[in-house]
Amino acid sequence: MKTQKNILIVSPSKIGLTETFIRAHIERLRGNITYLYGYALDFKTTDDQSLKDYYAKKPSFSNRMLSLLPHYLFFRIQKERQKKETREELIKRFILEKNIDIVLAEYGTSGSFIAPICKDLNIPLIVHFHGFDASVYTILEKFKEGYHFMYNYASSIIVVSEAMKRALLAHGCPESKLVLNTYGPHPDYLEANADYSSNNLISVGRHTYKKAPYLTILAFQKVLKKYPDLKLTMVGTGELYEVSRNMVKSLGLENSILLPGGLPREEIIPYLKTSFLFVQHSIVASNGDSEGTPVGIIEAMAAGLPIVSTRHAGITDVVIEREIGFLVEEGDIELMADYIEKIAENRVLAKQMGLNGKQRIEKNFTLEKHLEIINNSISSCI
Repeated sequence: MKTQKNILIVSPSKIGLTETFIRAHIERLRGNITYLYGYALDFKTTDDQSLKDYYAKKPSFSNRMLSLLPHYLFFRIQKERQKKETREELIKRFILEKNIDIVLAEYGTSGSFIAPICKDLNIPLIVHFHGFDASVYTILEKFKEGYHFMYNYASSIIVVSEAMKRALLAHGCPESKLVLNTYGPHPDYLEANADYSSNNLISVGRHTYKKAPYLTILAFQKVLKKYPDLKLTMVGTGELYEVSRNMVKSLGLENSILLPGGLPREEIIPYLKTSFLFVQHSIVASNGDSEGTPVGIIEAMAAGLPIVSTRHAGITDVVIEREIGFLVEEGDIELMADYIEKIAENRVLAKQMGLNGKQRIEKNFTLEKHLEIINNSISSCI
């Protein structure tokens, strides 16, 4: 009798440095994990090999027998076989050959694409939404029918914030299928401790419109007028990275703001350990793109840093105002600067807020708790 379940995890693109939650799912969920990535069922394996190439290079008895035929007949049969090698047929073949028991789709878009395949094969499906997939206007419109099919078929729809839960309810997802499951930080972050006597601030996140790094820079510029010795490190890359870099240069802040690009966990933690405050100015982008619950904030809280951020999406679920940090309305850089100054001048407050945040993560938002909720969802439907 099989004791370990075979779980297929799919995502629309290969996991990046900031998608630590997906990496944790692949590495730590209970079961035999297989991972594929690709948009619109155009899946690739972890070694970047397409399923079409994977099967073309895979030896089989039928291929060996075909190779014995005359060339003209061999190519005719091969041509007919290739007509049947659609993306749908390739993923079905892969699922059956790997004896997959359940599919976990990372992001609603992946869930929409693979839901009909799962239904055809009678394979249970769990879909994990993360942010843009539940908020970008064009995504919600483009995938409207696919999402509704997915909502009806999937066993569970996992969301990471109360705001995301409300959004999917409004989009037609049955409430009975929604599972609230905020991320948890890697245990290494809980081992870290902030330096409340330092002059360093940190921000960790991709330079995207919804994270509005330019607003963080403008707020910090105001702070420097009163506290010129403070330094801000903004870890991350993205479509606005060059904008951030040019902005820092044009404002003459190269000595005050460091932009090291994207970094792995092992290189981020030393920055957290030498900082006294985490800042992030998340907003709803003009296309509707919104955060789920920013992992960077959760990781910073785990390391004991107080938070200055915005009342945006899942941030309000984890950051208790005036207990763990300060939140402002989106776009309010004046008040954001004021709160940064307040914590900079009161390191006793910084320490108390930071320790409150660490305790909140330890009690409510551990990685183990996050994974256990997914494990329980998997167990309940297979």
